Amino acid sequence: MHSSQQHAGDLLQAEKLHLQGRLQESWALYKKVLADGDHFAALNGMGLIAAQTKRFDVAIDLFRNAIKVDKTNPRGFNNLANALVSKGDREAALGYLDEALILDEAYVDALKNRGLIRAELKQFSQALDDFARVLQLQPDYWRAHIYKANVLIAMGELDSALKSYERVLANHPDSAALSNNLGAILCSLRHFDQALPHIDYALAINPRYAEAYNNRAVVMIGLGRHGDALDAYQHALAIKPDYSDALHGKASLEKTFKSIRV
Repeated sequence: MHSSQQHAGDLLQAEKLHLQGRLQESWALYKKVLADGDHFAALNGMGLIAAQTKRFDVAIDLFRNAIKVDKTNPRGFNNLANALVSKGDREAALGYLDEALILDEAYVDALKNRGLIRAELKQFSQALDDFARVLQLQPDYWRAHIYKANVLIAMGELDSALKSYERVLANHPDSAALSNNLGAILCSLRHFDQALPHIDYALAINPRYAEAYNNRAVVMIGLGRHGDALDAYQHALAIKPDYSDALHGKASLEKTFKSIRV
């Protein structure tokens, strides 16, 4: 038998090794703690490692056991929900996230996870409520603005989504992804002249950004610059040869060129 002090030391070291990516060593220390009986932190830690290494069935069993040990810890419910989502069981995951939030209504990670699942299930208004609560609790959580914007896009509320992206980009001006996404929204609104500088800025930050080249092609088509559009598609495919959007866009554009020549 090991003392509680020894267990605390082993758990602390296991968590440290886990953060360092030394997963086998961390797993061994967690198992050492479990040799003397079930322990929430050890089971939860092993579940995280199993999920990280894509052994989701193992992770689910470990998180379920962790919850049996401590039904008052919302982390177990949240982590179980994440593992279930990885197996495609979103409805069950929602139930466990609800449990986590009953235990701690200000649990930001669970709120964010529930919002993402609700968005995938097209429960858009509820998803927006979750992201709004996240931002209320943690105003500097800029990704929540992106999650909110993506829901607004799915709802067809592009002007509102545009405002969310503009708000985030103002605080993170060097993000290629944000610049590209803002350009894509402007493109969807047919504001091609406004979209182009954002997409070009994304490409200046990341010259191998295939999605930005694809969006640039769409902008060029909108501006009637078909030769530049074809060039952008070719750049996208040089980076990502199996990029279906660029393949279809290029084929459609070439067909249009051919019909014009005929």
